[in-house]
Amino acid sequence: MAALPSRPAPRGARVPHRLFENKVHECPRSSSDAGKTVPPEQVWERGIVIGDWTVRVTHGRIANASDIEALSEKLDVPLPEMPFLHNALTLEHARSGFSYCFDAVRALRCIDGVRPEQQLTPIECEPAAQAVGPHARPHRTLSRSGIQVAYAKEWGQSRRAALAAQGGSSASLTSTKQYDWTYSSTWPGMPGATAPDDVHDPRSPIRRTAWHDAFQLGTDPARDRIPVERLSAASGEPILFYDDIVLYEDELGDNGSSLLHVKVRVMPTSLLVLQRFFLRVDQVVFRLFDTRLFVPFDEPTPRAIRECRGMQVPYIDVQQCLPPHRANDLSLLTQVGWVAEAMERACARRARAPQAPSSERWEGEGACVHVALLRPREPTAGEASCSS
Repeated sequence: MAALPSRPAPRGARVPHRLFENKVHECPRSSSDAGKTVPPEQVWERGIVIGDWTVRVTHGRIANASDIEALSEKLDVPLPEMPFLHNALTLEHARSGFSYCFDAVRALRCIDGVRPEQQLTPIECEPAAQAVGPHARPHRTLSRSGIQVAYAKEWGQSRRAALAAQGGSSASLTSTKQYDWTYSSTWPGMPGATAPDDVHDPRSPIRRTAWHDAFQLGTDPARDRIPVERLSAASGEPILFYDDIVLYEDELGDNGSSLLHVKVRVMPTSLLVLQRFFLRVDQVVFRLFDTRLFVPFDEPTPRAIRECRGMQVPYIDVQQCLPPHRANDLSLLTQVGWVAEAMERACARRARAPQAPSSERWEGEGACVHVALLRPREPTAGEASCSS
């Protein structure tokens, strides 16, 4: 479905493009408890072919019982309440063979508590860990989320008292499997993949591809960055294609929200992807982890620029950002866009008044930029013989 190879268009030129939408396949669904036949789930894809690039978004419903059971067994952790395992965003570049995929399964494979042979290593944005390739520092082991709900202490005390009164042991309070119940993921997407992980595939998972090492730490702050000035409304560029899909969501037992979603927009001269993980634990903490992938179409050698940034801010610090005329309106704390801006302000205040390092620092905090050069691939023997 990828377009034929072409030379990069000069700045301001309009690259020919083609939109598409079609049904990919149907997934069988489990029978209902009433014994009625449940119609198969349809998975659709839509996207755009522009120059050498194909952008493809697949849409499906919340995972069915068969998929949930298979993935939960494979990862050995309970899944979020609303996993959209068929939703995915895939980018493919014909001339270089480059591809990149954002999907729920791989994101869930990097949360803490996953079966070791299935676990993926998330990206780290601290300076000492930003190198990639053969000289990269070994990744540290993930820690527990360390987050408890606001009433956890009181609940634990009441349960221990009740168990003691019944002559039972409090060991049962900690006997369940430990995993990150907030589903905090710093997975930046999968280079080299053209489809989401198959939950029913019994084969060992692929952890790295050749395109992982193509992303190198940005060294030129002026060039190795996402040019926000080209992406604002003032640029005047029309949006040729846009989509926004949820990968998973969980309401954390009515104690907040955990959400991972990805959106993409394609303009005549570039494309931009934003994958955002958002966490709100009421009265406790907010977390945000953004992965932005920017591709300009008008450079002689195509590049993919990836920026990752993570923040963690106490709930009270964000709550204090509520405007005076809405100081008691907590609905703003459920709006991801507003909270993200409030977290930016809170982090800026914290930077101006540095404090001693905290043991509660989230290892997803920090920022990093990596760049991949997408050089034309060498033709295979079959392609060379056909061209001759």
